[in-house]
Amino acid sequence: MDVVIICNGLGNQMSQYAFYLQKKKIDKSTRFIFDRRSLSTHNGYELENVFNIKYKEEFVDKLLFSLFRFLMIKRAQFISLPIIKFLGVLGIKLINENPNYDHDPSLFKPTWGINFYYGGWHSEKNFIDVKAEISDVFQFKINSDHKLTNVLNDIKAADSVSIHVRRGDFLNAENINTFGSVCSKEYFEAAIEKINLLVKNPYFFVFTNDVEWVRSNLIHENLKIIDFNKKNESWKDMFLMSNCKHNINSNSTFSWWGSWLNKNKSQIVIVPKYFINNVITKDFYPETWIKLSNY
Repeated sequence: MDVVIICNGLGNQMSQYAFYLQKKKIDKSTRFIFDRRSLSTHNGYELENVFNIKYKEEFVDKLLFSLFRFLMIKRAQFISLPIIKFLGVLGIKLINENPNYDHDPSLFKPTWGINFYYGGWHSEKNFIDVKAEISDVFQFKINSDHKLTNVLNDIKAADSVSIHVRRGDFLNAENINTFGSVCSKEYFEAAIEKINLLVKNPYFFVFTNDVEWVRSNLIHENLKIIDFNKKNESWKDMFLMSNCKHNINSNSTFSWWGSWLNKNKSQIVIVPKYFINNVITKDFYPETWIKLSNY
């Protein structure tokens, strides 16, 4: 049995669920379980609220989660490590994603025992065989919303370009050197300049968790900041991004999915070279997306 761990924010959960669908195509017994630790750091299990992908935790899921948590133990390894090694002999093991997010074809071979898959699984190569199914599953549940409808109409009427500025927790001490130093003011300026060369009359729609930084640093006459989708409604920013004709991304899985779900056949996507600062990854971004090599 393969068990995919669903955790962290919406973008991560979408990649993990897409990976689960690919694994399930190979082995029907594949399950996914939700890591409840995400309840305290993000908006909980968002796939149901956004896409109506239900998760009902059964007794077996609770047992599997307890087993997964044991395999994740870092402390008192003089006690846990021998037990973990013994579980490995029984075919019960934890499989972590490559640190640089590169696709690993060996993960899609038939397995035995119980295998817990813990990672982001963000490369589309991890779920390319179920691309059509994923597009069907990730259909946004949009209710009547006056503000949203007005912005959506503006997006559809223009040569719209989304700009996603991810800051917030990226600036925390534990994240700033890994994620927070990738997308600088200079990156966004270079991305806007690139779009201006490729799109005749671009109009920029900015989605961000740091409105004041955008107002101070991204000054452009054809630019509108979308600032009303908060907390449990923040997923609506992804919906709006996916309806823009073109996209400028941060090093973020949230804007990754906003761009990936974009159905514009002439879409241009600008991304930074790195997702993690100074870590080269060949698979994180689809090949058609334009990487700015200096960022």
